[in-house]
Amino acid sequence: MRASTLVFALLVLACRADRDRPAVAVARVGLDPIAGCEDLARALRDRAIADMERDLDANLAAALEGRCWDHAYGQPPLVPGPATPEGDAGGGAMDRSDTNVQVAGVDEPDLVKTDGNVVYAVGDGRVQILDAWPAAETRRIAVVQVEGTPKGLLLHEGHLLVFSSVPRPAEGPAPGAPGAPTWPAGGDCTYGYDCVPSGDGNASKLTLLEVSEPAHPRVVREVTFNGSYLAARRIGASVHAVVALPERSVPGLELWPSSGYCDGTGEDGTRAAFERLRRENRARIEEADLGGWVPSARDVRHRADGDVEDADVLGGCPGFYASAEGEGAGFVSIASLSSAGDGPLSVTSVLGRPGFVYAGPDALYLASPHAWRGGSWFWAEPETSPEATTVHAFRLADAPSPRSEYAASGLVGGRVLSSFSLDEHGGALRIATTTGHLPDPATRSAVTVLRETGGRLEEVGRLDGIAPGEDIRAVRFDGARAFVVTFKKTDPLFVLDLAEPAAPAVAGELKVPGFSTYLHLVDPGHLLTLGFDAADQGDFAWFTGFQLQLFDVADPAAPALAYRELIGTRGSTSEAATDHLAFNYFAPRSLLALPMVICEGGDASGGYGATMTFSGLMIYRVRPDEGFTYLGGVAHAEPEPPGTYGDGCWTWWTDASTPVKRSIFLEDWVLSFTERELRVQDTRALGTDVARVDFTAP
Repeated sequence: MRASTLVFALLVLACRADRDRPAVAVARVGLDPIAGCEDLARALRDRAIADMERDLDANLAAALEGRCWDHAYGQPPLVPGPATPEGDAGGGAMDRSDTNVQVAGVDEPDLVKTDGNVVYAVGDGRVQILDAWPAAETRRIAVVQVEGTPKGLLLHEGHLLVFSSVPRPAEGPAPGAPGAPTWPAGGDCTYGYDCVPSGDGNASKLTLLEVSEPAHPRVVREVTFNGSYLAARRIGASVHAVVALPERSVPGLELWPSSGYCDGTGEDGTRAAFERLRRENRARIEEADLGGWVPSARDVRHRADGDVEDADVLGGCPGFYASAEGEGAGFVSIASLSSAGDGPLSVTSVLGRPGFVYAGPDALYLASPHAWRGGSWFWAEPETSPEATTVHAFRLADAPSPRSEYAASGLVGGRVLSSFSLDEHGGALRIATTTGHLPDPATRSAVTVLRETGGRLEEVGRLDGIAPGEDIRAVRFDGARAFVVTFKKTDPLFVLDLAEPAAPAVAGELKVPGFSTYLHLVDPGHLLTLGFDAADQGDFAWFTGFQLQLFDVADPAAPALAYRELIGTRGSTSEAATDHLAFNYFAPRSLLALPMVICEGGDASGGYGATMTFSGLMIYRVRPDEGFTYLGGVAHAEPEPPGTYGDGCWTWWTDASTPVKRSIFLEDWVLSFTERELRVQDTRALGTDVARVDFTAP
């Protein structure tokens, strides 16, 4: 068994050049194996006590400082969320597009999948199966109603895996009541500027369909978890799905005494009141039934002869670990199975906190954020390092017995923005983080390089102090280089040289208006970005219209803006801005499909555009030698009359959302998908639907 008690020193203040780094801090990071259900129950109870005591310590400190109004107004002085200032200071078709995955060869669940002949799409809460070639004759050939609401699809060699969200039974405490799950802000979060991925609060289900005859799909396997779907990856014939079970609170726990503090009793009386409450809370936790807090998985196989096998996968509590830093009373589980449905189901579960999931060809990483809540903390001095991220690495085994095996853990300062903040290259893990949010002048960012050594992800190099006073808005790694966008009033694009892991460095920098939220290499020398324009207001900048940019990055020391395309005014938005799966660049034909809602009438003083002039899919030709050429759009709604106040024109930049969710190119044809319909047009003559499928029809 790999040693799991990992004690190591990080972030050493060495010399004057490093004076902006946090002081020396020692942290215990790793995963401790849990042997059986009895030990699991004890670990869960201890974690609930530890979390409760951290909250009490923070509130006691507030009371001793005289901040009693925090409780009086129902706002216990725990760590607040990030500041959000009013001004953002911050076989068929020969050629077809595929899911826009982060890592080549590592497939990701999406709302649409195709093999070039048949398209599988999530629409109207069902799986829609379409004969899509020839594209102009696209028609629906089957509909599958799985349990719950489909959230993503994986397609591989005649099998379709459907991930769905299943409402929990109407039992137990109502949301917000004592004992109810405590979900971090985020839910189905893909862009973590002000959220953390935590699932939608429902149970989750994996339904495996055999689709060798697409018009007659057959269910071959169903796996149900009491945790919520977070992410999944398919590598070869193996699927690794990540689900999260939320933290719960024991009914009756209180975090403030009912009396005996802030009433003239003095420090001794205040401490005594909190100590009485601490003892009462401990007793409640020890007596509580925690059975519903533990992950469960039910595996049902449907044989071709009609037989059904039903198994409780987690009976006996196999494959459980506890995060050694001691935070979080929820669970994150990695479930591994064959994409064909044969073979065993393997589950590895961690008592801790959810976070962003990144996977390369051989390993999966879970990056979980932590924030100082007042009182004691497991790492660093809270005044200098109020945020940290633990990273757990799991080695992946392929079919016929796919599984994940815990390998190593590490710790870095700050928080990650998305899965794109992590990257594995040459045996090293690179991770980009930010501590703080605008407009805090102490905000800082870093890229840290970690390498596995004896069960630890140890720091071997770090580039700190990237754009002091600004926070990261986009990251893209590309082998020995990386691109990082930060923002305060302008968009500094940094090109990083990561060729030497021990000495990452800034190779070049360029400042342009606005900021980018997604970066995509169209070729090795050109970077296509999506984001928002900005209007400088002196101390801050408003985000305004949507913008596309094409940068020449062939010379890392001298990145240059080659072309820029502005779309609409403030309130204009695209699903692709915060969800890379909605982005579709079709390299064989240099075509970009962009879901858009265009709003006009906004101004540089922060006013939103109130009139929606387009809602649908915009098609551009994007070439390094000629920039952006708008070819036309697939409209899914009629423009609004001038002066109309459209519901879709008040979108905050981090909440980017459009009715069009996905698109596919099949040779010269483009397929545009909303939740309710599919429209097909010819990219050589855009503006006219050549086929349309209503997903809501029976």
